[in-house]
Amino acid sequence: MEIVLVAIAVVVIGGFIYYNRSAKSFDVNNDGKVDAADAKAAVQNVVEGVKATADVNKDGKVDSADVKVVKEKAKAGVKKTTAKVKAATGQRGRKPKAK
Repeated sequence: MEIVLVAIAVVVIGGFIYYNRSAKSFDVNNDGKVDAADAKAAVQNVVEGVKATADVNKDGKVDSADVKVVKEKAKAGVKKTTAKVKAATGQRGRKPKAK
């Protein structure tokens, strides 16, 4: 459980840093002071960045259509990798012989 919490913390901190990397200080909204508005702007940057990244079909929304695109690409990747492994090992769809 602790590993999961650490992983979540790393992802959240990484996202915060990545999507707010253009800010030179903690004054994210560039109003001359560091306050709650900066925290709100930083969180909004992360949310917008994650939404843009998750919208893989670029239709302006994150929904099941995006999941379908990812699923199809993953399926195609698995088929391609399987074909490469079979070609490299000389297998032609046979099951390996039992020892």
